[in-house]
Amino acid sequence: MSLAFIDLAFELGAVEGLSAAEVKQYIRFIADRRLTQLGLNALYHVERNPLPWLDDMLNAPEHANFFENRSTEYSKASTTGTWEEAFSDSVFETAQPSGDVLAPG
Repeated sequence: MSLAFIDLAFELGAVEGLSAAEVKQYIRFIADRRLTQLGLNALYHVERNPLPWLDDMLNAPEHANFFENRSTEYSKASTTGTWEEAFSDSVFETAQPSGDVLAPG
């Protein structure tokens, strides 16, 4: 495994709370974890996660963006009936279109 990219990324120094050495150890830790999950022997023997907060961030629950999520909360029962039934309380002063309300489908 080449770790030269990490050295290049940290060429100007560490990021606050994160060093090149910690990132390298984390990669080795994850590699060992994946190898053992596959039933293989660990290569690097990194026993302790050097960046436990990173796992917390990566495994945090995801929340859908309200504007990009499709609504599933509307019931089909509310889309049946007629226009006359829907507007029977005379909310509108002018006559509304007549006919059946079509359910999606």
